[in-house]
Amino acid sequence: MLPIHFAIELETAINSQLTKLAAPADIVPVITLIHNCQMNFLELLSAANTINIDIAPYPPVTEDQLLGSDTSWQQLTLQTDATNASLQVFTTLWPIYMATDKTVQFYQQAAVNSAQPQTRLFFSSLSHVKKILCRRLNGIIQIYYNHYWGEIGFAPFALGKD
Repeated sequence: MLPIHFAIELETAINSQLTKLAAPADIVPVITLIHNCQMNFLELLSAANTINIDIAPYPPVTEDQLLGSDTSWQQLTLQTDATNASLQVFTTLWPIYMATDKTVQFYQQAAVNSAQPQTRLFFSSLSHVKKILCRRLNGIIQIYYNHYWGEIGFAPFALGKD
């Protein structure tokens, strides 16, 4: 299986899980934004899948195109209020973060294991954009984490120790 085909299947599977997710109303805007990112990744990967790399370059990978504007993420972060949140909101975000982190790892491996420089650059760029998505998602998770830390008086978990 070619890495580009695997990437399409991986992103499709993650998108499928997002659409099946019974997300609490508090994080529907987050889920919607991530779903839009997934759709943008799928569109880019589908376009890249039709490219013969020996004749034409891959489509450009741009952060704004794939993730949306910084402003929309900043507004989402500012609107995130954990004071009345349930633990379900917090735990719903975990699997999304983990799946996104695994795609970062895949794209890194695909870049390292590609023979062609253009393919290495393409997958490296995808990895970079997914890292940004992970950081943005982690920022939202951190809001809930900090809330629960304040509520119970100590860090409930060691985040990033997966």
